[in-house]
Amino acid sequence: MSQNLPTLHRVVVGVPDPDATLTFLSEGLDFHIRDEGGRLFADTVGEYGQFGQGSLEITQAPELTIRNVVFGAEDAIDVDALRREFGGEATANGGVQLQDPSGLRVLIEPVAAVQVARPQISSLRPRRLGHINAKSPDPIATVEFYRRALGMALSEHIGEDFFFLRTYTEHHNVGLRRGDVGAIHHLGFEMAGWGAYQFVLDHLDAVGYKAEYGPGKHRPGGSFFTYVRDPSSGLRFELFSDMAHITTGPDTPPISWEAGDRFTKTINIWGPTPPPSFLE
Repeated sequence: MSQNLPTLHRVVVGVPDPDATLTFLSEGLDFHIRDEGGRLFADTVGEYGQFGQGSLEITQAPELTIRNVVFGAEDAIDVDALRREFGGEATANGGVQLQDPSGLRVLIEPVAAVQVARPQISSLRPRRLGHINAKSPDPIATVEFYRRALGMALSEHIGEDFFFLRTYTEHHNVGLRRGDVGAIHHLGFEMAGWGAYQFVLDHLDAVGYKAEYGPGKHRPGGSFFTYVRDPSSGLRFELFSDMAHITTGPDTPPISWEAGDRFTKTINIWGPTPPPSFLE
């Protein structure tokens, strides 16, 4: 296993109206929008090491589509070994395009080839893209893909329907739930802490947007949360903060919950359960 594991770099999203989605991101959450030769990116701000983080790339599509989940590798990528085990295609910049068992496209590329300049700090803009939460008809097989292809460790699971995997110590960078092929439930963006929520939520209200669910606190990872959605595409964003870190190594046994614990013990320790839209 590589000493420097691939880390989450950006998600490429297709939406029906890119301009409307970018307006929500810029007006609602102050994402930094940039146009790189016709490719549209929405950047966060924070400390990502020397190469930066891409966060979001927005493209046009007939309906909400996750086109790619991109991980950046600092070490050389053993493209041949990954292709032998998982199939996929080599990319021109020394990376490899894979597909997980749910049908979600997963790209591993050299992070040095996609260096991103950090925008200025903003009191509204999330710090970074922290995790994806994807749907899979076979979560167990999909967990094994992320463990073998990207070296991730399993942090926690709820029955056989919800799984949380981490790259290093942060509780999860990939969440998996049983559901449709190749779909995303939400993208998780880290906020500066509990104190950031009032300012951000007041701002969202002032420009005409509302939270879907939260504020609350998840049991898995112990993180605070608020969920908001882009009105034009339905893309859901979790604004999370203060997620736990597991510092006892990748072989630490995962925390296990029964399937019936989801609503009674794990989803929100403060009590309120989510609206029907959240359960889609």
